[in-house]
Amino acid sequence: MARIIIWLIYAVPKIINAYTAILAIYALMTWLPNALSSKFGQLIRKLVEPYLSIFYRLIPSVGMVSFSVLFAILFLRLVEYGAHVVLVFLLRLVTQF
Repeated sequence: MARIIIWLIYAVPKIINAYTAILAIYALMTWLPNALSSKFGQLIRKLVEPYLSIFYRLIPSVGMVSFSVLFAILFLRLVEYGAHVVLVFLLRLVTQF
């Protein structure tokens, strides 16, 4: 059990960092004309838009600028920190016995 928790402690930040990079690529691609209509852009869009749709509904755009990606990344960082705290707590519980 401890090995699984240790693996999660290392894997969760890597997964969240990878998804954060995909979010950043998506944000950059929105500035480029026709970038999201390419095959790569469609793949990025399929990976990102289900998650970003939550933030699009909650955070309105200011003029032509949307801060949804920024808040999505900040929320991911909070989740990463919370997951780390919980996993370290569980690891201490498991190794205590």
